[in-house]
Amino acid sequence: MEIGTIVCLNGEFIPVRQAAIPVTDRGVLYGMGLFETIRVSGGSPRLLDLHLSRLFASAGELKLEVPFGKEEIAGLIRRTAAENRMERGGIRLTLTAGGESGRPSILITARNSPYRLDQYRAGIRAGFSAIKRNQSSPLVRHKTLSYYENVLARREAGAAGWDEAIFLNTSGNLAEGSVSNIFLVFGEKVVTPDLQSGLLPGITRRRAIDACAAIGLPLEERTVRPEELSQAGECFVTNSLMGVMPVASIGGMVVGSGRPGGITRIIMAALED
Repeated sequence: MEIGTIVCLNGEFIPVRQAAIPVTDRGVLYGMGLFETIRVSGGSPRLLDLHLSRLFASAGELKLEVPFGKEEIAGLIRRTAAENRMERGGIRLTLTAGGESGRPSILITARNSPYRLDQYRAGIRAGFSAIKRNQSSPLVRHKTLSYYENVLARREAGAAGWDEAIFLNTSGNLAEGSVSNIFLVFGEKVVTPDLQSGLLPGITRRRAIDACAAIGLPLEERTVRPEELSQAGECFVTNSLMGVMPVASIGGMVVGSGRPGGITRIIMAALED
């Protein structure tokens, strides 16, 4: 069976072609809602508690109702993976706001991972998006359905032959990738843009930061200027599906040796463990 054939909509498991959300749902009309992308490995969804905690925290801040409890949603996610006979890939959990007087919807879908082994071995190519990330937006730290800027940046990357697009914020500092958080390595020191730079506090970003502390690698969260890339020996990006992905070049400029570096590999191994 092809992955993605069965979806879960409000607790019911149905073929994807039968799934429907009301046209009056504010998620459809205004992009009001949240989502989480969860890695499936060995048939099991990973880091469910972290993803669900972020979803519920964002829902509380943005005044969105969640129609199921954490344990119920976790069970539905596990069953969605099982119904699609997933060994590896990604589960997307989508929460819509519902209508003005209607119930919110929970949609759970499955898909294959878009990342390839050769990308981890050689590193990916990235470039700077022409779109600026607004670090003052109240939405920038939440994984909302208002994702069109990221989609446009991904299209921009594809047209330029990049694998990822990197956002600068309105002050011209590094923010994040269209689907990732970014890290630079200077010697043995790891640097990543701070939350005030305008970025989603990614689950894997947090795990990479914690891994550095556990390993004993110095790490700094701060304002990062784009010209610092020319001094960086390594660069990598993170998200829940890719884990840690080495970056070989940005905007045509080779980063370090242009190959995955030693610090990047150490963090990759730590997160896999």
